[in-house]
Amino acid sequence: MAVVIVAYVVPVGDKLMSLKFRIPAGEKIVVNGAVLTNSSSKAMHFSLENDASIMRERDILLPENAETPLQNVYLFIQLMYIEPGSHEDHHKSFQNAAQIAFLSTTDNDERNLVFEVVGLVGEKNYYAALKLLQKHFKATLPPAEESAD
Repeated sequence: MAVVIVAYVVPVGDKLMSLKFRIPAGEKIVVNGAVLTNSSSKAMHFSLENDASIMRERDILLPENAETPLQNVYLFIQLMYIEPGSHEDHHKSFQNAAQIAFLSTTDNDERNLVFEVVGLVGEKNYYAALKLLQKHFKATLPPAEESAD
């Protein structure tokens, strides 16, 4: 998994600077829950003028690809992040997934990771929770899979 893009407008003095993106041809992104596809044969450039939750297609974990308890935790954080209108349902599912992830391992590092992620979600810092899990997934990939990313 690659890093999640989160877009925040950066204040510079009295002005706000927009955040600029380049999206390759054919790639999809999710912006505040809406899926946008670059249907052009060329890269798309755009500027974001206000705060938004953005994820690239390659960062999105589909439900059918969530194979481990920690991936299920990631999935429900991702859903809270990109579908805020369904937050309550996703949060209940996240709580169940986090409990299962915690109970399914005896590894102290993974248990601490679950605690840290739960704390970040409690602070509504979904971006940081997703980034932390992505870092863990990347660190635990077998060498052959790691080079494919």
